[in-house]
Amino acid sequence: MKKLLLFIAVLSLVGCMKKEVKFGDENLELKGTKLYYKGKLFTGVVTQEVPFTDKVIKIEYTKGVIKTEK
Repeated sequence: MKKLLLFIAVLSLVGCMKKEVKFGDENLELKGTKLYYKGKLFTGVVTQEVPFTDKVIKIEYTKGVIKTEK
């Protein structure tokens, strides 16, 4: 029983983690105004390194739409 509860806890943590995908990943697809990853609406962060700098641009998406702060 303890093993089952531990397994469920770990599985729920892994399922809640946000995906981080690099810009240009072949699995990313923009359809209209929505971003898809492997055919599903993307929730997570798209990253892109800025050439000749050490900066990384990060854009957060929720259900295929850029997340905006309220």
